[in-house]
Amino acid sequence: MKKARNKISLTLDETTMPIIEQLTDGMPGGFFIYRAEGKEEILYFNTAMLRIYGCETKEEFIELTDNSFRGMVHPEDIEKVEKSIRDQVEKSIYDLDYVEYRIIRKDGSIRWVEDYGHFLYTEKYGNIFYVFIEDATERLKDRIQELETINTELKRLHAREVQYKKALLKDAVSFCEINLTRDEFLTVSAQIQDGDEYDLTKRTEDYPIRKYSEYVKYWERSISEERLETYRIFFQAERLKRCYKEGKLEQSYECQITDAKGRSRLWQFVLLLGKNINSDDIIALVIIKDITEQLAKQNLLLAALEQAQMAKVARNTFLSNMSHDIRTPLNAIIGYTDLARDHKDEVGKVENYMDKIQVSSEQLLAILNESLEVTRIESGKVSLIERKCHLTDLLEDVESTFRIGIQEKGIRFYVEKDDVKHFSVVVDYIRLKEILCQLVDNAMKYTEPGGKICLTMKESDIAVNGYAKFQFMVKDDGIGISEEFQANLFEPFKRENNTTASGVSGTGLGLTVVKGLVDIMGGEISVKSEPGKGCCFTVSMLMKLQKKQQGEHLENSGNDSIDQGSLEGKRILVVEDNEINREIVEEVLKSEGLLVETAENGEEALERIQESEPGYYSLVLMDIQMPVMDGYEATKAIRNLEDKRLAGVPIVALSANAFAEDYQHSLDVGMDAHVPKPIDRIKLRELLQQLIGKDSHEL
Repeated sequence: MKKARNKISLTLDETTMPIIEQLTDGMPGGFFIYRAEGKEEILYFNTAMLRIYGCETKEEFIELTDNSFRGMVHPEDIEKVEKSIRDQVEKSIYDLDYVEYRIIRKDGSIRWVEDYGHFLYTEKYGNIFYVFIEDATERLKDRIQELETINTELKRLHAREVQYKKALLKDAVSFCEINLTRDEFLTVSAQIQDGDEYDLTKRTEDYPIRKYSEYVKYWERSISEERLETYRIFFQAERLKRCYKEGKLEQSYECQITDAKGRSRLWQFVLLLGKNINSDDIIALVIIKDITEQLAKQNLLLAALEQAQMAKVARNTFLSNMSHDIRTPLNAIIGYTDLARDHKDEVGKVENYMDKIQVSSEQLLAILNESLEVTRIESGKVSLIERKCHLTDLLEDVESTFRIGIQEKGIRFYVEKDDVKHFSVVVDYIRLKEILCQLVDNAMKYTEPGGKICLTMKESDIAVNGYAKFQFMVKDDGIGISEEFQANLFEPFKRENNTTASGVSGTGLGLTVVKGLVDIMGGEISVKSEPGKGCCFTVSMLMKLQKKQQGEHLENSGNDSIDQGSLEGKRILVVEDNEINREIVEEVLKSEGLLVETAENGEEALERIQESEPGYYSLVLMDIQMPVMDGYEATKAIRNLEDKRLAGVPIVALSANAFAEDYQHSLDVGMDAHVPKPIDRIKLRELLQQLIGKDSHEL
């Protein structure tokens, strides 16, 4: 550092220090003297310094600061502070400096101080600083807060300015500000390209633009011949000045232009008129926007609105039909229930009523299932769960589903699979079965007694990369479908005739479900039909072939694998939180000769299993959604029991969750099977015979 220009008039040594102490010790602010070189040793400090640094004794202050100026300043600030002091002293004729910096008090808290220093030379100590210091934390906080408030307001104003500009120039092709009175630009014309601004005057070397009249002339090249005259009239400077005087401050003009890429575009010219208050010149802000896409979007919105209105009509029609189709079986259920009560002593009548209630209940369930499936397909919530299966099992499963109904209606049903080489495939079995069942059910509804339905499966001659193309055809000789209706056949809520007109119950959603599932599985569906000659639906899709193929006929397949022995005396634990459902299941099982115990939640079921002897329960029927512990958690807990014999008890999900994902989730957590509600007694009996007949459970 330079040599101090000023010398202290009072000799500074051991004899004068007490005088300085007397003068400064009673000061409210801090005062200290330190050497300007070397370690920057503190030569003296007053009592107020103890308060500022939170010390009670001078010894504590000396220990805290290492008795040096560098020790007084926050380590992160010292270099900047000393540089500021040097720079100020170099420039000051009085060798003065002012700095602000942080300090660390004895308790570890950080404060801000103001430092007023004077650089002097003494005979005994050489160059020194004597400094007045005070805690400025609160004042600086207030100043910082004030600056932050100002900065926040500036940022807000800037953001609003940016927003206004963006709003004004959104999708702009170009913009500029023009003095109409003087025929000149006030701001450089800019052209927008890829979100960036360019000086239009520098991009038109072949046609220099310096005046408004030249600007108008420049754009004439892009205007079609038939619109050129109206374009020139609109942009006349005299006309625009008259518009300003008449209070018409916003002028707009639209026309088709040909852009640089040769495309026909729709442009909108917007002129915002104003006045320079100093010169009275008329000013115009000119904005050009390409509204081609905007107009296209408007047209799309109009088309979408029209489609929405059509969909609303279709939905209202559907709801009307749905109301009828739901109330019809519901009326039968309620009506025949009342009749059964009135004729409870007439066994024959009651049995007839019960049969009709059963049929109506199944119709109502079908309506519910189809409606829910369509909703899931449209929302994209359906996912495929592929597994290994045998196509013979699939066809037999479909046939057995309709066996009783076909026999009752007197329809001949055939299954053909002669043109199939590979029967072992990997596919979403549940979805494929649902597709075929919907098509067969549709054929049954519209085929008269004595008619014929044929389910045919074919395989293409070529198998590529482990995949083969299969076709499933459902053909009937029923009433057929008109050519006009075939175009709308797979749309939701569509039926050629409602239930009243056709005499066939249904919502018109079955084929919508089929089309949605076929699309999800990557397949195709088509139909050929003529009124009075029946119809043929063809589903085509690729399926992955299993590496190990089995023939058309499987050993131990189908019902042959089910132990048809008696269930008499076997003990079942029914886990169900709903009292009514629990009672129904209990009575159904007791009618089969089974012993039944019940639990109201998964936790209670787990305790029952833990406390039982191995083999005490032959099987557990487990609801899914229950309080305390649900069926999934209970199953996982049972499977993790230390006693593997208890852990291996067969568990069957008995749940209102009836989608394919629910089936798979039940198997994933360790259940043996999944039975949906409402209960099909025949299928439940067959499943119990199959599972209870096992000697052991494979975990």
